Amino acid sequence: MKVSRTFCVRAATPLGQVGGVTMVKFAWKSQYETGIPIIDEQHKRLFAALDQVQDAVVHESPKDEIRGMVQALMADTREHFRTEEAIMAHHGFPDLLAHIREHELLVEKLEELNQRFEESQDSMALMMTTFMGGWLRHHISEGDLNYAQYIKSGQVTASSPDLLLALWDQGAITFL
Repeated sequence: MKVSRTFCVRAATPLGQVGGVTMVKFAWKSQYETGIPIIDEQHKRLFAALDQVQDAVVHESPKDEIRGMVQALMADTREHFRTEEAIMAHHGFPDLLAHIREHELLVEKLEELNQRFEESQDSMALMMTTFMGGWLRHHISEGDLNYAQYIKSGQVTASSPDLLLALWDQGAITFL
């Protein structure tokens, strides 16, 4: 997966410098609001968690502390993706499978960066926040706002049986 430099996060509030690079806060903006309260709240928490990890790296916090923050960020990310996917499935969003694939690709990349971090490359935690921050901003703008608009349009109000079966086959959902 190729990531464009245009996805790099830039904001107005300098946080500090790492390796000669000025770090900035990940800024939540109203333009990211989907109008779906639980999704917007989770997005805000992800931005805050990214800031927390970046701040810990900039201030050279102990690796164990950063590790815990990274693990929490990854868990929150997975929880958020499950929530989004459930909402999209419930509303029969036609691009759900592609959206799930985007989520899977991000998790794979985060796991790769986390593995490198665990192998003593401390800068990987910072790379993870930069990568995820850019990805998150782009994904909200290009993907999440699209499904939010679809849901708010009322085009479909119940899950498509074919879509649910496809998700079941992929192991993306289970029936209790």
